[in-house]
Amino acid sequence: MTYKSTMLACEFGITTQALVNNLMPILFVIFKDSFGISYTLIANIMLLNFTIQLLTDGLSIKIIKRLGYRKTGILAQICAALGLILLGILPRIFPMYISLLLSVAFCAFGGGLLEVMVSPIVDSLDTGHSSARMSMLHSFYCWGQLAVILISTTAIKLFSNTIWQILPLCWSVVPIVNIFLFAAVPMPKTDNSSETNTSGSLLKSSLFITMCLLMLCSGAAEITMSQWASLFAQKGLGIDKFAGDLLGPCLFALLMGTGRLLYGIFGARLDLKKSLAFCSLLCTACYLTAALSENPYIALLGCSVTGFSVSIMWPGVYSYSSKMIPRGGAAMFGLLALFGDIGCSLGSWLCGTVSDFSQRLPEIVQYAADIGIIPEQLGLKLGIGLTTIFPIIMLILLVLTTKKGLRSK
Repeated sequence: MTYKSTMLACEFGITTQALVNNLMPILFVIFKDSFGISYTLIANIMLLNFTIQLLTDGLSIKIIKRLGYRKTGILAQICAALGLILLGILPRIFPMYISLLLSVAFCAFGGGLLEVMVSPIVDSLDTGHSSARMSMLHSFYCWGQLAVILISTTAIKLFSNTIWQILPLCWSVVPIVNIFLFAAVPMPKTDNSSETNTSGSLLKSSLFITMCLLMLCSGAAEITMSQWASLFAQKGLGIDKFAGDLLGPCLFALLMGTGRLLYGIFGARLDLKKSLAFCSLLCTACYLTAALSENPYIALLGCSVTGFSVSIMWPGVYSYSSKMIPRGGAAMFGLLALFGDIGCSLGSWLCGTVSDFSQRLPEIVQYAADIGIIPEQLGLKLGIGLTTIFPIIMLILLVLTTKKGLRSK
């Protein structure tokens, strides 16, 4: 085998991360309508998912140094597969909410390890332009997300909601196959002894702190819309589940993957910082459109185009940090992933909590009646609208970084 097979294993690792992050949000409406899971409980599930992922980010550096990249990759795939299998089996045995929490815990640990380890592996491959290669790698997150949404939604449409427990069992095949792939592919030299930057020294760099905050904002901007688009389309905009999933999260994933693929092809010709600033501005416009538009299909279009706007944010921050701190290694990628997952947790939790809380306020109930919608719709619009603060902060940070000319110490 060659490093092309190593790249393939990493791409399937990113695909596995997409599976564990995006399968459950498709099922949220089923959980709410059939099992009485509230928006706050759904937000807590998301919070647990990314909290475990960020804790895994913090532990991943030690895990990788102890086990090496190959064994860590195998462990991550085993945990992801186990989490998906438990999601299909546990609800038959335990209460629904407990079953969801347990399965999410395994999925999140596996996804967290994959998030940290595949980027430094690909960064170590001597196969061309670094930022383009990184963008190409992370495009597989989008293709995985697209496949999960399209296939799962179609299956539910054809066979009814009762098929939902079979879906995670079928999707567990992907990480199971990748266990054997990771066991066989060659691994590039990622010698930790050559990494001069520790977590402490990295956090003394003003540029790296800025990159961490950018990562937080990009995580919040991407995951909030990704995980709430399906429910928002159905409950917030009143669109049929099948059409809502196809035009919302499915198109979101397609446009995000297209953006990463295009940057993978043409990225060497573009200024990364200017590209990130443009995406932040476009993301702000998309969130405002989704939250404020009275036309449900225009609002849904805002949800979808958000995918393109966030496409290069996560891999872009990775690539920029790798360029400025070339010997940051696993510590750098681990910290960046940690802040990214903090953003994912914060954005998703904030959206769900604001949506649920606002629906109980008399003022919101009255205002919803005045404009002719139900409080649930207005609450979801408020939750989505509040997330606009993250791309705005990201744009401000990019402008400040440009003006101050921050550099790594």
